[in-house]
Amino acid sequence: AVRKDGIVASGDYYGAVNVRKVGEAASIFRREQDWSPVYSLAWLKDGTLAMGMQGKVELWKGGRCVNTLKLEGDCSTLCALPDGSFLSGAYKKIKHWRDGKCVQELKGHTSYVMSLIRLKNGKIASGSDDRTIKIWDLEKGKCLHTLKGHTDRVYALAELPDGRIASGSWDKSFKLWRDQTCEATLTGHTNRVKCLAVLPDGTLASGSNDSTIKLWNTKAGTCVRTFTHHTELVRALAV
Repeated sequence: AVRKDGIVASGDYYGAVNVRKVGEAASIFRREQDWSPVYSLAWLKDGTLAMGMQGKVELWKGGRCVNTLKLEGDCSTLCALPDGSFLSGAYKKIKHWRDGKCVQELKGHTSYVMSLIRLKNGKIASGSDDRTIKIWDLEKGKCLHTLKGHTDRVYALAELPDGRIASGSWDKSFKLWRDQTCEATLTGHTNRVKCLAVLPDGTLASGSNDSTIKLWNTKAGTCVRTFTHHTELVRALAV
């Protein structure tokens, strides 16, 4: 997770979280290993770092844990909202948290919620192990649309500058959606697509279990570059 001021947080499968400034080796603070995997990270509006873990979300500020929120199942994904609240995705549920309390639950997925993003129009998009993407109206607390087409888990979501939604899946592809319709299915990775990020010029980056990062021209539907420097899976990207 990257903050606007260049502070980056990274977590690992053993429970360690490092917070440092981009380009500097020294840690600002560190959560020590406790063998509890860190699945997701998000910076909240007030500078609090939310850490999604096994059965909980830890909230850290000033280098210490200030609150622990209990969940049913592992916290697969987090999404910070402009008002300082945030969303967590776990087994079948999306929870909306404000001031340390769950103020709303969104139900509809039939398996783990693996990805959450807030769209420019204020709606929420979620991707799930149930192979679907759902679009939610958070104010009304209801699902507006369900997008189907992937043949395996939907692990990553991103919104393009033109409003289309990109969804990355374990079926090795990612799809481009406009107004609930799949406009294109782009292939090229040889293993699961695990993460997506949109670059400032609108180029889409995808990371995969095949150890590569690919850059895509989403208007032409073509891969314009492939980075092969990693030797293990690429699980996260940040801009």
